[in-house]
Amino acid sequence: MKVKISEKLSGKAVLKHIYKTFLVILGTFIVAFGAAVFLVPFNIVSGGLSGLGIILSRYIPIDIDVIITIFTWLIFFLGLIFLGLKFSINTLISSIVYPIIFSLILRTGISEYILNLLINDGMSVTSNSGVVEIVNLELLQPGRLIIIGLVGGALTGIGCGITFIGGGSTGGLDILAFILNKFTGIKTSNCSLIFDVTIVLVGIIIQLVNQSSYGFLASLIGIFSAVLCSLMIEFVYVRQSGAYFADIVTDKPKELSDRVIKELDRSVTVYNVKGGYSEEDKVCVRIIFARNELINVKDLVADVDKKAFMIIGECSNVAGEGFSKLHSSKENAIKKIKKLAEDKKEGEEGKNDEPK
Repeated sequence: MKVKISEKLSGKAVLKHIYKTFLVILGTFIVAFGAAVFLVPFNIVSGGLSGLGIILSRYIPIDIDVIITIFTWLIFFLGLIFLGLKFSINTLISSIVYPIIFSLILRTGISEYILNLLINDGMSVTSNSGVVEIVNLELLQPGRLIIIGLVGGALTGIGCGITFIGGGSTGGLDILAFILNKFTGIKTSNCSLIFDVTIVLVGIIIQLVNQSSYGFLASLIGIFSAVLCSLMIEFVYVRQSGAYFADIVTDKPKELSDRVIKELDRSVTVYNVKGGYSEEDKVCVRIIFARNELINVKDLVADVDKKAFMIIGECSNVAGEGFSKLHSSKENAIKKIKKLAEDKKEGEEGKNDEPK
């Protein structure tokens, strides 16, 4: 136990924790900035809590930043239950930072200055109950609206991706995406897209019912914004955290395995296979490796056996030694707390049973 504590308190571990915390805060700031400046003021429903807030603010007499704060904390507690205490600690940072940054940007001159650069003639920026709003939105040129929506989607996607790399979440609907990913295996980016598309479709239906030409156009642009957000998450996060597998049929399995273990610091799985055409017995070596090791694997296999037959594929989820920790889908914070209480009780009973 002392070794584990010393490892956690080592300089390298502390710096790593600080770096990840910084990524979570940076990513959350980017998401809040993209939503508060490029999406919410222009009523672009592109999904996420910002899109949900835009929709609900039409029917609930509460400011949009207050609505987002309420839902942020409700979803945080869902994450605490289903994703566990460790994940929720990192999510706690975003759950605190996101609503604060969002409100500050939406209620101060920061957004007002940028919005004045984005609008065209006949439009103006005003403040309603402290929240920045744009007057005469229907006069906004469609070309500008498209660019604004795409920039907003890109920023929110980049911010989410950076936050995911830091081991947390932006404290919004991406927590629900992680929960769905945990129980179904669907990629996090695809889960986010499902939620975003649902919110966008609801926004489109509302605009159709209200017969608002600007609102309908903004909702259509929200579709492209949501897709771009998902693509940016894929590019920033999934490309960094995913892995590949390689199945290599070779006549030199021992030499290949030894070099993979020694030079790449990766383990291998070796199993016997049989050729369907030749009906000859062969040996296949499987390697699981990170994306940035792809070139090294190809070069190593070519160096060992140029006649080898190699198949390379992409892994949607890899957990275990050398990658992320493997957790049961049934593991959650409540069970963890219960187990800790039982262990503590057993420890106290053990002390009482010791001879004095």
